[in-house]
Amino acid sequence: TSEGADDTCRACAAYNRGNSSDVLNIEPQGLSRIIKIESLVQGETKSKTNPKDDDPLPLLTFFRTPPMLSRHKVAIIHEAHRMNGTSANALLKTLEEPHPHAKLLLITDTIGSILPTILSRCLSVACEAPSEADLVKAFPDATPEEIRFAEGAPGRLSTVISRRDLYRKLLHFARWLSSRSAPDALVASEQFQSIVEGFQTASDAGVRAANAEALDALAIYYAREPSCPPSWPQQIIEAHRRIIGN
Repeated sequence: TSEGADDTCRACAAYNRGNSSDVLNIEPQGLSRIIKIESLVQGETKSKTNPKDDDPLPLLTFFRTPPMLSRHKVAIIHEAHRMNGTSANALLKTLEEPHPHAKLLLITDTIGSILPTILSRCLSVACEAPSEADLVKAFPDATPEEIRFAEGAPGRLSTVISRRDLYRKLLHFARWLSSRSAPDALVASEQFQSIVEGFQTASDAGVRAANAEALDALAIYYAREPSCPPSWPQQIIEAHRRIIGN
């Protein structure tokens, strides 16, 4: 309707069922958790007879035809910062020459990793995180440490709670590491590797993605820990940057 979604028309019903032909959800794929979007080759898109989980996602093909039920076709790119270089270039082409019926929604919690050329063609909307009181109300069983790991983001908090045992193990490791000395480095490395393997199993991700997630959580904890040496979070962030950039 002209006023917005009415939750009764065919388009709304299809969206609520999760099978709308006018909505495309794009998420990181495969063990590397990278978003791959098909690129143009001589005016045609690449395609494969037997697509795999890590095949390029058909954004260009999706927008090639007009919507069936809605006024627009909408592509939602989750964790948009996980696009590789080829994907970013393919997306940039779509942003430069958009179809009149095309709408793109990029979601990210790491906007600094989005190419400036893409950001300049988008309308940025910062979503304010809920207060800690609101989070506690929405997640009454969440511990203060879990809220810290989530940085106040409801989506992250849901993930942390679903992996409670892993984050509890990481919390114990972080507290133990604070009182260790250099000779304990090998033991610390083995313990952290065990935690990474847990993240890898829980998220069905590759080793690099699991290492990045565990390091990210560890840096978040230490950045808010008064007794932590100031250099620790920065060193962990540097290790995270090297892993992501590998």
